[in-house]
Amino acid sequence: MIYTVTFNPSVDYVVRLDTLEIGELNRTSDTAKYAGGKGINVSRILSALDVPSTALGFAGGFTGEFIQQTLKDQNIQSDFITVDGDTRINVKLKTGEETEINASGPSITDVDIDKLKAQLSTMTSEDHVVFAGSVPSGYDHLYEELAKLLHDKGIEFTIDAEGSKLTSTLQYEPYLIKPNQFELEGITGRTLGTTNEMIDAAHVLIDQGAKNILLTLGEGGALFINRNHEYFIPSPEGTLKNSVGAGDSTVAGFISRKESGVEEQLKYAIACGSATAFSDDLATRADIEVLLDKIEVQSIEEVK
Repeated sequence: MIYTVTFNPSVDYVVRLDTLEIGELNRTSDTAKYAGGKGINVSRILSALDVPSTALGFAGGFTGEFIQQTLKDQNIQSDFITVDGDTRINVKLKTGEETEINASGPSITDVDIDKLKAQLSTMTSEDHVVFAGSVPSGYDHLYEELAKLLHDKGIEFTIDAEGSKLTSTLQYEPYLIKPNQFELEGITGRTLGTTNEMIDAAHVLIDQGAKNILLTLGEGGALFINRNHEYFIPSPEGTLKNSVGAGDSTVAGFISRKESGVEEQLKYAIACGSATAFSDDLATRADIEVLLDKIEVQSIEEVK
């Protein structure tokens, strides 16, 4: 079973307006509510690909109930830990350009964290855990603790996080990490202007323990690096409509084809991420399938 962990999920309230006048009464042209959060996004894309997963994390109040009911309606299993306080509401204002207003979310306690650790402790080497997003305030070392817990039990995990939250887990051999160029520069302390420089920097993280690295470059495509392969994957053509969830969709696509070989994984990763970027919400299966045949996985030697 694939488990996704979202520490601070949200109800994403999308508000569309023709124009926004600050200090005046504004009327919407359309609104929508979604179950949000990076791990939840991964579960939603996996569901679109008919790959089962269970969404874990912390949820509370009427907004937490909304998230759990929404996932149930989408045939996505969840097992959230109930916390005091309401799960946050994030507002996405779309007026041509997108403006986001993100709330901080409820407080998480040591008791809540212990319950999550207990859930992870019941898993086996047949499972895979995806960690994505920020950690609760005051728990800066949480990813490292959870990565060690899983590593000691022989459970593979994927982590999509930034800075020290990511690097602290490398010693526990994450299955997949997905930095972008800016994040890789920050992690390695290098300025990365060429493909070879990016590949060399990625190998630093491979040497520290990462098994697979998918380096996303936006419209410039993506690079994939592990100990046996180096690939470049150009981005398919399309109109960018939505940057929210594209990275999570990329992770889901890669994980969804874990038994199918690296090239197939990369096709699904880039198709899923691009399909979400070209959609108003997360991609549907139909959106993804339209792009699959347009994804070309090139070995770095071919590129050179």
